[in-house]
Parts: sequence; C-alpha cells; structure tokens
Amino acid sequence: MNKYDEDWERITKETTQESSATADTGKDEKKNIKGKGPVIVLVIAALALLAIFVTVGILIFQKTSSGKGTDTAGKEKYLFRAGEKYLEVYNGKEFTPVFLKGVNLGVGKPWYYPGEFAITKEEYLKWFKQIAEMNANCIRVYTVQNPAFYEAFYNYNVNAKKPLYLFHGTWYNEDVFLETANAFDKTLREELYKDEKDIIDIIHGNCTIAERTGHASGTYKWDISPWVMGWILGIESDDEFVSGTNSQNPDKTSYNGQYFTAENVQPFEVFWAETSDEIAAYEMIKYGMQRPLTYTNWPTTDMMHHASETMGKEDSSSLNVENIHPTKEFEAGLFASYHIYPYYPNFMYTDEGYSSNKDAQGNVNTYMAYLKDLISRSHVPVMVGEYGVPVCKGLTHTNPLTGFDQGNHTEKEQGEMLVSMMKDIKEAGYAGGLIFTWQDEWFKRTWNTMDYTDPNRRAFWDDDMTNEQHFGILDFVPGEGESTVILDGKDNDWDSKNVVYSGDGISLSAKYDCGYLYLMVRKSGADWDNEKITIPFDITPLSGTRDYGSVKFDRDVDFVMTINGKENSTMKVQDYYDRFLFTYKRFPDIIPKWTQPAKNSDKFTEIIYLVERELKLPDRNKVYPLRVFDGGKMVFGNTDYNADEYNSIADFYYSGDLMEIRIPWLELNFRDPSSKEIEGDFWEIGDFSGKKIDGIFIGITDKESGNVNLQEYTWPDWDRYPYFERLRKSYYILKDALAGL
Repeated sequence: MNKYDEDWERITKETTQESSATADTGKDEKKNIKGKGPVIVLVIAALALLAIFVTVGILIFQKTSSGKGTDTAGKEKYLFRAGEKYLEVYNGKEFTPVFLKGVNLGVGKPWYYPGEFAITKEEYLKWFKQIAEMNANCIRVYTVQNPAFYEAFYNYNVNAKKPLYLFHGTWYNEDVFLETANAFDKTLREELYKDEKDIIDIIHGNCTIAERTGHASGTYKWDISPWVMGWILGIESDDEFVSGTNSQNPDKTSYNGQYFTAENVQPFEVFWAETSDEIAAYEMIKYGMQRPLTYTNWPTTDMMHHASETMGKEDSSSLNVENIHPTKEFEAGLFASYHIYPYYPNFMYTDEGYSSNKDAQGNVNTYMAYLKDLISRSHVPVMVGEYGVPVCKGLTHTNPLTGFDQGNHTEKEQGEMLVSMMKDIKEAGYAGGLIFTWQDEWFKRTWNTMDYTDPNRRAFWDDDMTNEQHFGILDFVPGEGESTVILDGKDNDWDSKNVVYSGDGISLSAKYDCGYLYLMVRKSGADWDNEKITIPFDITPLSGTRDYGSVKFDRDVDFVMTINGKENSTMKVQDYYDRFLFTYKRFPDIIPKWTQPAKNSDKFTEIIYLVERELKLPDRNKVYPLRVFDGGKMVFGNTDYNADEYNSIADFYYSGDLMEIRIPWLELNFRDPSSKEIEGDFWEIGDFSGKKIDGIFIGITDKESGNVNLQEYTWPDWDRYPYFERLRKSYYILKDALAGL
C-alpha cells in the first residue's frame, strides 16, 4: 500500500469514526445541558467536520494534481471525453477529436491457453511498435492482463513520439453466467466488482493480485492512466443471458447512483448502470479521475427490430447504453461500442433494406447499410469495437451478397476487406473501429468444427479449418524461422529421408508440422495439367475399404486424394468415416435421406462442413438455400510469401517434375495430431471420441487401375512445436490505408 492509500484509508476511517462520535456526543449533551451549552457543542462539532473535509479535499487534490495532466481550468478529472461524434483528447489547452484506428489484443499464443498469460514483455513491446507502424492509434484488451503487458505498454508510450491509447475491459465469470443466466448473481457481481477495482488500481500502477489459476496475477506498478482512453466493459450478451437476468429480477427497473442513473429500463440495463457507477465512483474516490465509458454490445442486442431474421434469439433482446444517463458529476461521458461483422447475424444480408443498398461503384454493400441504420438511432459517439474476417481454409458463415465471409479468405483478401469496412465505418460517421484481432489464437474453437477436435490439445496445433483461430494480422507460422514446406514446385524443402515410396517412375515424400501433413510427388516428364494422380490414406484401423473403382489397395483406406489438374483436384472420405453424415443425420432439412454405411463401404464422399441451413425469410417470400463448404476441394496456388502470386490458402502447386501438397490435419479426421489422436468409430460409440494411433499409411499411383501398396508414415508427439511470427500481407495493405484516415 502506498503513502496515499495509507492516508486515504486513515482519513476516511477517522471521518466515519468522528462523525459517529460527534453524533453520540450530541445525544449525551441533550441530556445534561440546561439551555446554554447547545450552541457551543454544535459549533465545535461543525468545526471538527469542516477540518476533516478540508483534509480529505487536500489529499484528493494532491493525488489528482500529481502527474495526471492537470491544468488551471480544472481538467484534472479527465484527459478524455465523449464529444458529439468522436472521443476527444485533452492536449493541455483544449479537447480535440480523434478518429480511432485500432486492434483488439488477445492473451493467447501457440502452446498456451489464455488463462496461462504467457506473452512476454519483449513480445508486447515488439507488437506495440508494429501496431503503431501500421498507423493504428489504439488497442483494446478484454480483461486484466499479466504485469508484462502494462510494463511494456508504459515503456513503449513514455518513449514513443505518438503513444498508443488503450481501451480496457472487464470480463464476466463464464461458468457463473452460463449456469445462472443472471447478471445479478452474487458470485458474478462480487467477482466483477473486484475486477473493476483491480483494473483501476492496475492502470494507476498501484495493485498486487494474488496468484489464482486461470487469472492474471502479480505486482502492477506502472501508471498507464494517462493513455487509458476509456472503458469498454463486459462481453457480448446473448438473449439467454439478457432475458434470464430480466425474468429473475423483475423489480430492478431503475437505478439512482452518484454518477449514473437509469429509469424505467430493463433489469439488465440496471446491471449496466450499477457497474458503471461502481467503476466511476472507485476511480474518482481513489484517484480523482474519470474517463469515457461504455458496454460491449453487438447486432444481436441492438435497438432495432430486424423482420427478416430467421433465428429468433438473434433479434429478441435489445440493449441500449443510452438508456443509462450520466449525472452532472460524470463529465467524461458515455459512448457506444458494437461488434459488427459483415456475415452474422443473418439479417446483416437478409434485411431487405440492407440487401438493396449499393455503394458509389454500384456494388451491394450490406455492411454500410447496417452501419448507417444503427448510427441514425444513436445520440452518442459510436465505435465499432470489433470487425474482421479470418485468413484460413475453413468456413463458418457467409454473406452471399458481398462475399465478406467468415473464412476461406487469403491474406490479400483480408486486407482489402478490412480496409473496405474501415472506410465504411469512417464514412458512416463512427468514432472509429477496432480490428479483430492482432494475433492468431490457436486455442479457439468454432461451431462447425469444435466437436471434431480435442479441447485439451487445441493450443498445440494450428487448425486451418477452424477460422476462429485465424483472425489475426499477425500470423504464427509453424517452423523454425521459416516455413516447413513452401508450395512452390521446388525441392529445397525435401531430402532423401522424406521419401515414403519410390517405384514405377514416381516417388512420394512426406513431412509434417503442427499445421499440415505435406506431400511431395516427383515424376520425370510429368504433364500435371493432364495427369491423374491417386493418393490413398489409411488413418483408422477400425474401418475402411480396399476398393476404389478399378484401383485396389493392400490396406483398408479412409481417404482418397485425386489430383486432376488445377480446377478438379479433390480429397474425399469413405462414407462410414464421414463426420458430416453422422453429425447431421437427424436433421432432414440438411440430410433428407440416409442409411448407416457399412464399415467396408466402397463409397467416397465430399468432406463437407455446414455453413448455413435453409433460410425462409419471415418477412417476404424469399428463401436462401442450404449452404455447405466442401473442404476437400483443393486450391491450386503458390505459398511463397515473397512471390507475386502468393496464395495463403493454397493446397497444392506443381512445376516441372515436382508437385507439392499440404493437408490440414482436421481434413484427415485428426482430433489432435500432436498426440496422434484420430476420430474413433462414432457409429459404434454413438458420439465423437478420440483414438490414439502409431502412424498412418499412404500410397500413390498414376495408373487408372491396378494395385497400390501403402507405406507407413509416423512422427513424434509434441507439446512445443516451433513457430515463428510473420506479419500477414493484410498488415501492409492496412498500413497504407490507415495512414490516409
């Protein structure tokens, strides 16, 4: 505890004690005085109270006037405020508006889960420099970070010509709110209030947090408060959390606090008002400071009704930070923050007004249409707290009108789409936008692949089919300083020890890393555009077939890859080992008719992932058909980062006598390649579950018929597969564009 905290604790304690003592003395005197003592007693009591309040005032003034950007106009309470349209920064003379161009920063990196807080000070310092050089001016974090973050942020800013601003958040206990669906749950509220106080003490360099599993801890002694622009509190709140809170607390419809009030609102908005008041009061009482404040929101709980939405829960609750009103004592002001993505919820493109909106070039722009609709109903500055598209092969949601999808984008496409959205945000009159996200996060999951992976091992490998892992501008690339294999038609990544099979004028080599299985085919005099190459894989010993048309295998095979030119190359799965069929067999709108395949079925099918069920719009006679993604369809392209034709989601490339291939591990039904855990027999067990194997078997043929012998390929288990950092191509596209905003 520092000197100020000791003084503050002492003086407030004495104030309470002396006020109580004075009141008691007054009672006693009333019993004994006969008409001449009351005036003297009251004068003495008043003077005592006045002395106490003056002392408290001096202490507060001393604290708020030391290194907090004070000035003679009394601006020491806040260095940032919410203006009419933008957030504003005090420059020593006046407040000036700033358009916010930033990134969200997570806590994950390869090998670690977020609760381990493994990012080092040196990594943060490097990232802050790169973020600033991208012409961003702010970052956002969602919860308490490890001390290394705050030390690095302080060290960077005190030495930077243009420091970065910070938006800080608070997090809810996920286990509690998922169980109770009640924001007023005692455990959730107590933990949240503790986090609020910790975060305020942390940014003022005045906090020590005891070690607790899954939480940041340590000593925080770096005062970064001059650069903390505002609070973005809470998380995206879904309908279950909002409606559950409302139904369990029907009498909580108003709040009257020192800094915030709310009248005739939903209980969930009362929760917002209460916690806003708590965080504002704590910082004002202890540090004499305040800063602009908001709560995390998203289109699911925006203030509009979306008649075309087919999923009721995405349009059944509405939250509005403007229903919370600052009192005259909270001068920093409120702003709004929404996470706005171009592909979800579905009303982002099904809304008739949005789908008919066109930009100056005549292209449909549903994103701009939503932005304009939202801000037209707002009376405070509005920021887009998250926007982004991922770089990966996997696909989860699509916008069929614009192509701004959740996945299956290259680095170049990511950069161009981010720039397009940022320009829309600026043109629509928003206070700014924060890209989601700075770095990839391997521990993440997404709904159409999460059942197919081992949740306890996700952080140890790079799953290119799970797009939630690949929103980053910063890529974590498997390999020791360079990519394990670059698909460029050159053999410098290969040597003789990689050969799995050689014979009949063709050879097959294999390598691995924590992202892919790599293959290299060598054939003298190959005409790859017209060749047909068949590559079978035996993954599981529990099922498979030895028949593939006129091609026969010496082992039961689960997958077959067919290379048949640049446009028609695919990989397919034996239908008994088809996870899509097993997952959606009970949904007739997805799979109308089916029968359980035989273990030795000789039928092979596409490797399908569900993207969207059929949408019958409730407001008009229009249907969006079922959408699926064929993960087995192979993309031809060069993965040389320095090549003009660089394609970051390519599957294969050939040139001369060589062809190189990479296969995401999930495409081969691996639940965890780091421990060689594959998918078991889900038809037999009735659910997805892992099975450990020693290795896989691979074969190759360039013949239309005949027998193929498969050879074993294996690799050691790992927990710490090496990787290196690389800025995606999108970084440089953003760097140029943000300089002009």
